[in-house]
Amino acid sequence: MPLEVPEGIDPGPLLPAPLRYTDGAGDPDCPFCHGLGYLREDVPPGHMNFGKLAPCVCQLEHMAAEHADQLRRDSHIEQLAAKTFENFLPEGVSPDPGVRGTVRRAYENSKAFAANPEKWLLLGGTYGCGKTHLAAAIANECVAAGRAVLFLNVPDLLDRLRAGFAPGADDSYADRFAEICNAPILILDDLGTESPTPWAVEKLYQILNYRYNAKLPTVITTNRELKDIEPRVASRLSDAEIVVNLYLRAPDFRAGHINLTSEVSTLAVHSHQTFESFDPRNDLAGEARQLFQKAIQAAREYAGQPEGWMVLTGDYGSGKTHLAAAIANERAKSGQPVIFISYQDLSDLFRTSGQRDQDDRNARLAQQVKTTDFVVLDDISSLVGTAGYFREKFFQVFNYRFDAQLPTVLTTAAADKELDPRIKSRIFHSDLCQVHVLKVGPYRGKRVGRAARKS
Repeated sequence: MPLEVPEGIDPGPLLPAPLRYTDGAGDPDCPFCHGLGYLREDVPPGHMNFGKLAPCVCQLEHMAAEHADQLRRDSHIEQLAAKTFENFLPEGVSPDPGVRGTVRRAYENSKAFAANPEKWLLLGGTYGCGKTHLAAAIANECVAAGRAVLFLNVPDLLDRLRAGFAPGADDSYADRFAEICNAPILILDDLGTESPTPWAVEKLYQILNYRYNAKLPTVITTNRELKDIEPRVASRLSDAEIVVNLYLRAPDFRAGHINLTSEVSTLAVHSHQTFESFDPRNDLAGEARQLFQKAIQAAREYAGQPEGWMVLTGDYGSGKTHLAAAIANERAKSGQPVIFISYQDLSDLFRTSGQRDQDDRNARLAQQVKTTDFVVLDDISSLVGTAGYFREKFFQVFNYRFDAQLPTVLTTAAADKELDPRIKSRIFHSDLCQVHVLKVGPYRGKRVGRAARKS
């Protein structure tokens, strides 16, 4: 019963000051623990909790925040903490409603997975389309909800496993392998960017096969087609009963800013080469004029609705590069990701420097040329006479785009007999390609003042 203090008497000498522990784990003003942070449960001897300390309620919020921080550290997403659903553009930045629809579906499915992590989610798309942002947003949402998540870039995952073999490693290989296999939620970013050694392929398959059989929630991002992924892994990713497979046909955007071209693209150099600045060569007559006008009209139509391939052939200076650049500039204005690259620049990406960062960058840029929505491959004439290695690497890019029917403009000054038979058979003997020959003399574009612009 509380002590009653008579009116007019100073209570100081009668009431002891409440206990306050300022150096404890709890809140000094807490009416329960007075700052100690822990309490003993009032249970009889023999009870399993007799004599044990339990956190006071004043610590719960702090402990929850610490737990969330620890989960974030364990999840390896500290650098991706800013990537959330709130700052993701749910429909991307493309003016194409079909492209926006692929982003919207990926966004909605990712949010649903974060709210209720079940089965698998596969996010595909080119570099910068937003798939890693969505994967990180899933991880951040799960961590905020108190769920344990392991987020790993695939090359980092393999490095993490290899480190387990090192003398004096904090964790053994077996421990690390088991941690990845059994993670409550596993997010693997950039599947397909790892070096495909037999060991790496086998470890990835073992991890994914274990999680597949155990039906453990898993998110995977990749810029590879399923047909280009190791068959056993691809078979797991193809199971529609457990895997939701989504492809983002989005241009590269970072924090809401669109990047319609790759850093390897030289389209900016050709920004002045438009249909408006293209000289229609009214001085031409006969067949040469008809072919030239037909090529211009076909280029304008292709720029409006690119389907299949367009090949422009002709002597150096005939205007084919200008016409190809005009098409590319129109596509860029419409919001489509575009790369304009010459064969020489592309072949530089195939060279090895011996420096991992540089070689990884070149491989990433070459992959962009291979998979970007719209590409101009300018002047493959210089392919003639190059070493076999570079010809093979170019053919891989060429063949992928051809088989995938990705809109592509190709220019060449090479004669038919000079071209690689594999390339020639696809260019000149396929309904996929329209070929236009510019039989004109040297072309230098319209004159502006006294200066003539080059094609």
